[in-house]
Amino acid sequence: MDANLEALGSGSPGRAARAGLWVGPLLAGLLLFTPGLPLDPLQRRAAAVTALVATWWLTEALPIGITSLVPAVLLPLLGVLDGRSAATAYMNDLIFLFLGAFMLALGVERWGVHRRLALGVVGAVGAHPRRIVLGFMLASALLSMWLNNTATTLMMLPIGVAVIEAVRGRRGSSSDDPFAMALLLGLAYSASVGGVATPVGTAPNQVFLARYAADFPELPPITFAQWMLAWVPLVVLFVPVGWLLLTRVFLKVEAEGEAGADVIAAERRALGRMRPAERRMALVFGITALLWVTRADLPIGSVTIPGWHDLLGALVAPGVDLGPNMVTNATVAIGMAVVCFLVPAGDGSGARLLDWPSVMVLPWDVLLLLGGGFCIADGFKASGLDVLIGELIGPSFGVLGPTLLVLCVVAAMSFLTEVTSNTATTQVLLPVLASAAVQAGIDPRTTMLPATIAASCAFMLPVATPPNAVVFSSGRVPIHRMARVGFGVNLTLVVMITLIYQLWVRRILGIE
Repeated sequence: MDANLEALGSGSPGRAARAGLWVGPLLAGLLLFTPGLPLDPLQRRAAAVTALVATWWLTEALPIGITSLVPAVLLPLLGVLDGRSAATAYMNDLIFLFLGAFMLALGVERWGVHRRLALGVVGAVGAHPRRIVLGFMLASALLSMWLNNTATTLMMLPIGVAVIEAVRGRRGSSSDDPFAMALLLGLAYSASVGGVATPVGTAPNQVFLARYAADFPELPPITFAQWMLAWVPLVVLFVPVGWLLLTRVFLKVEAEGEAGADVIAAERRALGRMRPAERRMALVFGITALLWVTRADLPIGSVTIPGWHDLLGALVAPGVDLGPNMVTNATVAIGMAVVCFLVPAGDGSGARLLDWPSVMVLPWDVLLLLGGGFCIADGFKASGLDVLIGELIGPSFGVLGPTLLVLCVVAAMSFLTEVTSNTATTQVLLPVLASAAVQAGIDPRTTMLPATIAASCAFMLPVATPPNAVVFSSGRVPIHRMARVGFGVNLTLVVMITLIYQLWVRRILGIE
């Protein structure tokens, strides 16, 4: 799961934040009062609120959660949305899904299930330098499919640093060590890319699913299993390709030596035997993932694998069609999170798998960020601003061929999110991309889906993603090397996302 760096910041405002505090209202005022703009009064107000909120998001003029509440106040005050509709945007089904997933992830982290899994993967791959890099990338990608990518990186970083120091004990203390940089960058990059594999892996995925369901109910819904079937191949392909690029192209890592094998073995021994709480938490999370994947029918070509949702409906209300949303993935997530509060940890202390102090550290600002974006998008739709912008840029979409269009959208989103929040950027741009595609006579998924995935693929700068910032803070990755390597990896993923979407995802999701 991903929340960009803005969601982490709580320190004193910098120069950009102080400037943004004034630039946001200035832009809003210009949109409201500049004569001659091709906007009606309602569209002016929606555009003004969007400009204000986007500026404050991007510059962190206010804490991200507080900025995210601004649309709930201004859109009703300006007559764009009624207050009830604005408030509803902050607690919809998909935000409940994220809330439940966050709680479950905190349970996994509380009992160290993720650490045992990570060390098991790293230890199984091998102890040679290149293999250790691969092991860290595999573990990071696997964990961040289900857990917050920042937490994954923070958990893996001390293990990685210990391995690096074990190697440096033999080689001397080079400040530009290829093995150290490959391991740390591989860890960060895999944490970011791993999140695209599941609907709960990163916030932009939820942004897409919410906008797609709200704006295009006539199109087939995308189930949890379909999403994984479509995008897990990107992760599976990226890990070996990224590993080869890091260890043999951009950074030359030697092939021989038992780098850090003793450190990994010692870390695994320190874990001891699996405690009852670990086993129970792993079981709860495994059942949750299975319920998510198998809830809805999974159509694959002419074959449909039935899900348990319809069977449950037949048992609860025989002969009554309850529709596809009687029990959603959010129902599963919240239900299993509640189970964690009921199941004893099994350590004799009376503790449960989850308690309220454990979930108080939930990233509430990320949930508010999602809600604020949904509220703005509802304002776009209510005012007709999305249609207007789509009419302006739609013709340019029609000129480009499908592959070139996807390539341009992916490249633009990847490099834009080097300096902007991936979640905030998708919140603002997805309604525009969708409307432009509709105006051009193109399936809106052709622009929305690749843009969503590309938003999680920014690797050049420490500020681009929290995993980048975490590994940069170790002091072992010079910023000029991060930028150079990240640029190459960005370009690689732009091509990979474009090809996988065109050759695989379109077939899986039935996109013409």
